[in-house]
Parts: sequence; C-alpha cells; structure tokens
Amino acid sequence: MKIKLIFGLILLGLVVVVALQNAEMVTVKLLLWQFSLPRALMLLACMGVGLIAGLLFGTLSRVRSRISK
Repeated sequence: MKIKLIFGLILLGLVVVVALQNAEMVTVKLLLWQFSLPRALMLLACMGVGLIAGLLFGTLSRVRSRISK
C-alpha cells in the first residue's frame, strides 16, 4: 500500500509541474459550447476525468468478479 502512495505522489508532482509550465489560454469546442481556459486547468481536468473513469471501471470489475464467485 505504501508503494501505491509513493507512486501516486510522484505522479501528482509530475502532473503539477507539467500543468504549471502550460499556463497559456486555449479554446475548447465541445458540441455547441465554446469556452477558453488555461491549458493547465484543462490538463488537470482531463487527468481528473481519467482518474474517475479508472476508479469507476475498476470498481465495476471487482463487483462483477465478486458476483460471479
């Protein structure tokens, strides 16, 4: 468990460094919406969405394996 925590902190540190180096504004077009935000915020939001998706699919996989036993 401690290894996962260390790995997670290192990954978080790398993401923060990359985000801080990308401060310029970008325009995001999504279907009918268009908005501008700093690239760093977009990177962090994408990481958050990926993290939530990974946790969701991992949890669903564990639940399915427990049900099938």
